Amino acid sequence: MALEIKENRGFFEVIGRVTSQNVNVLRAYFDSVLEQNDSIVISIEKVVEMDSSAAHLFEALYKEAPSNKKVVSIIGRQNKEISKIMEATNTDYILSTDRV
Repeated sequence: MALEIKENRGFFEVIGRVTSQNVNVLRAYFDSVLEQNDSIVISIEKVVEMDSSAAHLFEALYKEAPSNKKVVSIIGRQNKEISKIMEATNTDYILSTDRV
């Protein structure tokens, strides 16, 4: 499954595989989005595969946002497909407990 991003008023749904092969494109996309928005919500609930580079990408977006006066919320705690890699990379703390 190819990577797809659906956007609806500041809510971004990432669908498919997020791996080292596409993290640079994803990073450029969200950097561009954050230039135009102060706050975004990224849902990774429909990600079917994630590797460690992708987990660290989402962590970087989450951690860098406050220094740029931005807010990035990431939801996907219920996604069992990615929970193991998020735990293994110690990046699961970025996942919001709230669901939109």
